[in-house]
Amino acid sequence: MEQLALLIAPMVVTYYTYTYGRWAMQKGCRRGGVGVFVLAVLVLGLAIYAIFLRPGY
Repeated sequence: MEQLALLIAPMVVTYYTYTYGRWAMQKGCRRGGVGVFVLAVLVLGLAIYAIFLRPGY
């Protein structure tokens, strides 16, 4: 359960980044919007790896 609680902050950051990317796409900045979407996926992927998949010490 605590692992899911640790995932809340990266999910909030990912959502905020996604909404910014969506806004950028609507304003016509396609390359910037795609870059922001890639950044959002990397943030969430790195958080999931660090919390769930990384071996402990």
